[in-house]
Amino acid sequence: MTDIEVLTSHLGTGMLIGILYLSWLLRVLSRRMSEVTKMRAYYRGFDLGSALLIIATLSYIFQCNAALAQKPAGVLSVEFTLLTFYLPLALGVSINLVSAIIYWGWLFRQPL
Repeated sequence: MTDIEVLTSHLGTGMLIGILYLSWLLRVLSRRMSEVTKMRAYYRGFDLGSALLIIATLSYIFQCNAALAQKPAGVLSVEFTLLTFYLPLALGVSINLVSAIIYWGWLFRQPL
C-alpha cells in the first residue's frame, strides 16, 4: 500500500460498514414484506450476503493493520486479498442484489 492508501484506509472500513447497514435494512423491509404477502423466505439470502460482507470487512481491517505495521508480507499478497476480500465482497453484494431484486423488482416494472 502506498502512503495515501494507508492514510485513507479507515474510509474504506466506513464504506463497508455502510453497505452492511443497507443490507440489514433491506433484510428487515423484505422480511416484513414477505410476512404480509406470504412470500417464501428469500430474505435469508441477505443473511448469507451479510456474512460474506462481514468476512470481507474483517479482511480489509486486517490488511490495513498489516500495512500499517509493515510486518506480514503474506497478508498483503494478491492471493490472500483475492480470497479473503474481493471474492467474499463480490459474492455478498451479488447475493444481496439478487435477494433485493426478488422482493423489490416489481418497483422497476411499474409504468411511469
